[in-house]
Amino acid sequence: MNRKLVTLDSFHGTIKPGKSISENENYWKLIGAKGTIVGDEEIDGKVLVLFECNLDDFKLENHNPIKNSLWIKKSDLKIEEEF
Repeated sequence: MNRKLVTLDSFHGTIKPGKSISENENYWKLIGAKGTIVGDEEIDGKVLVLFECNLDDFKLENHNPIKNSLWIKKSDLKIEEEF
């Protein structure tokens, strides 16, 4: 299994939310953040990304089993490095 370092380039295909959303669901704040894809599992085109930053600092909902991880669409990610 190759690990992949990624950058969040967009969220749901856009760079800003299209409508009024609550702050704890404004994942667009993470655009530009780096993380690593965890494992090989893919669900509905999404992979689990472990972010380098603390998601609690952004006051975002994050309740996955691995702290600071979110399921992100592969199309929203830019692969920076494989190792």
